[in-house]
Amino acid sequence: MEMSKTKFILALILCCVIAFSSGYVIQNVSISKPTGHLVGNIFVTIEEPMGIHDFLNPHNLITNIGDNQTGIRVSTNGTYVEARWISLGNATPAYTLTKLTTEATTLGATRKLGTFVAYLTSGSAPTGGNYAFNITAKFYFTGDITLNCAGAQWSATSGSDNNLYACASITQTAFHNLWNMTILWNFIYVRS
Repeated sequence: MEMSKTKFILALILCCVIAFSSGYVIQNVSISKPTGHLVGNIFVTIEEPMGIHDFLNPHNLITNIGDNQTGIRVSTNGTYVEARWISLGNATPAYTLTKLTTEATTLGATRKLGTFVAYLTSGSAPTGGNYAFNITAKFYFTGDITLNCAGAQWSATSGSDNNLYACASITQTAFHNLWNMTILWNFIYVRS
């Protein structure tokens, strides 16, 4: 009889250990893979000396590394660097990009620190609910330049790799001296 009590107690302890461990594992899995959806919207205003040349709302996408950065941002209180810089250059937008293929560094098209505004739609920042932020930057061109892509970055270093949060194609590709381009990028994360 003593043997079955011992087995029962060991089985009970084993069940408690498994239940505790399972809860811990499930919690960590849910933290590392939040459920939700990230959307980026980009609005581009192009100005020439005589006034507005064009308004664009180009196709854009969140890169794979940008999506991973969002997962860290919305699921933990760990450290992350906000995407605050906007770069211009030439590239074909793709989820696998980690930087623009060729980034402009002259003629007023150098990577700029944008005005960053974070705001919440519900919950507490940024782990408790839906989360959104804007980046806005204005570029003043000082010569003729050809560009077809913009990037949202979390590094100030032009041409640096592994920090391209999002990229967008720009259909207006020829820019001239005294032209300006304002980019407003809005990112919204909606928790499922």
